[in-house]
Amino acid sequence: MKRVFILPLLWLIFASLPAAGQQKLYPLTKFRDIPVVLSPDHSGIVVERAFQYKLTLGYPTSDSTIFIPQTETPIVMLWLKIQNTSQKPVDLNISKFTSMDDQGRAYPALSVDDAFKRILAGFYGATNGTKTLKALSLGHVANVPSEEEFRSNLARYSLQPGQVGPNILKEGWIYFEKPPMKRFTVSVLLGDLSSQPLLFSTEKQK
Repeated sequence: MKRVFILPLLWLIFASLPAAGQQKLYPLTKFRDIPVVLSPDHSGIVVERAFQYKLTLGYPTSDSTIFIPQTETPIVMLWLKIQNTSQKPVDLNISKFTSMDDQGRAYPALSVDDAFKRILAGFYGATNGTKTLKALSLGHVANVPSEEEFRSNLARYSLQPGQVGPNILKEGWIYFEKPPMKRFTVSVLLGDLSSQPLLFSTEKQK
């Protein structure tokens, strides 16, 4: 079976930056009596359409080599994996992805460019973000990429729209604006890929 994997090498970007700062989101399994299937490590929700494709949406576990920088950016980041199990291409239209918070406010998916601008701007609000951003922009710190390299790598490890070919696996980050509350629940809709809302919360379900 032919597969294409996006290797988790974001540490090349973030290794010299502060520790992870994004809020971790946990999958919820109780929603209108609709059964929810969790990934083996319980960090994500699995949706499978027989003989078509299999989706896994979640937040990477702590043993992942994907590191997220300390930032005050109001952004929700989730890792989406789609495996085409059919013999026909599957359309991946990220512009149709949306999320909704507890209060019914809707948030469309952010483009990679919007996510880049928000993450980069968030460094200004972090405790030592200004110095880090200057170093990042000037490329004067060993092993720290330039701003353009940062943009390029973020795009590389973000999920890209387009067709997923037969027997191909594609994965990467998707982005949404963060709700204004410190604690929140979001339901994510993946356009034509799943009619079932996938719920995530800052609070781990008991």
